[in-house]
Amino acid sequence: MKGLYVFLTSLVVFGFSVTPALAAEKSIDLYYSDDVDYDHWAYDELERFLNADIVDGYVESEEFEEDGEVYEYSYVYLKPNNTITRAEFTKILVYAMNLNSDIPGKSFPDVKPTNWYYVPVKVASSLGIINGTPDGSFRPNDKITRAEITAMIYRAFGTTINFSGTGKVFSDVPQGNFAYEAIRKTAAVEIIKGYGDVFKPSNNATRAEAIVMIDRALHLQPGSDEDKLAVVQTVARNIQEEMTLTEQQDSKALEALYRDTTIGYYLAASLESLDTEDLIEDMDTTFTMEQVGEHSINPASVNKNFAQVRIEDLRYNMSMTAPDMSFNMTVDLSGTAYLKKSNDGKWKIYNIVYDEEANGENWEEVAASEIQ
Repeated sequence: MKGLYVFLTSLVVFGFSVTPALAAEKSIDLYYSDDVDYDHWAYDELERFLNADIVDGYVESEEFEEDGEVYEYSYVYLKPNNTITRAEFTKILVYAMNLNSDIPGKSFPDVKPTNWYYVPVKVASSLGIINGTPDGSFRPNDKITRAEITAMIYRAFGTTINFSGTGKVFSDVPQGNFAYEAIRKTAAVEIIKGYGDVFKPSNNATRAEAIVMIDRALHLQPGSDEDKLAVVQTVARNIQEEMTLTEQQDSKALEALYRDTTIGYYLAASLESLDTEDLIEDMDTTFTMEQVGEHSINPASVNKNFAQVRIEDLRYNMSMTAPDMSFNMTVDLSGTAYLKKSNDGKWKIYNIVYDEEANGENWEEVAASEIQ
């Protein structure tokens, strides 16, 4: 229904400023990066990790005054070209893979229980993903190299990805390099690609490189038949219960549904849509909607932690009458749902891209043409 209310907003709330009453874990403006354009080489991976709450980015806020009111706006920077520390990479890897462990991890003198990275370091250590440095420390704030990242990914995904291929030999990675096997094996499945005949193992990795390597590995983990069934059930439940609860005007139940079936960007957008619903109800309007025909939901790709689901032929007849306008039209909400498995094993929607949006159609222009 988020899509419906985004559409309705374009029809009836021009000039209104809607402030979410039901705050998500993060407001929706924190899911738009201000330093990563569509043409960035790692745009898809960076957007995916941001939308799915694997990374948060760096938030900066500023205030401005308009008509005597003070507003605050936040900007999010992913800083893709910045280097990344050993602690930062460990946290992203553990969170992206939903790793947990009850086994006691290795103790490092420079990793304290009060540190923000304590838990992911403990988990990664207990699973053999990290070993620390020769002096027994972890050095969480050191910049991590491309070789170190590759070694950690190889260990982390060793049981869920087939690394039996021979792999590529890079001229700057001799057999004596501690990450020699990891680099060859991950190159065989294209988790890493290098720079022609060299890999530059000692170079400090960038945030973009780290996220892309993890993302490639995640998409090589096969999903199970149970995962395929679960992702379809999650999307079907979200669509069907959303329709029913919207007709019942049950905002509390809708909020509970969103929190149980969505995360990240789509959770923030869905909760914000509830405020649009309340606004429409306060505008002396009559709104009706009815599904047209039957829709289908099918898995497009399902991995262990990420999935894409196609929604076909999801159409609604919508009509609204208000003192100053009226309309009657059919809206097509077919599209692709993107899901991430959460730490509790549940599949949740972090985004839905509607076909009309993907094709560049502007709902505001369509809406304006239908207003009578």
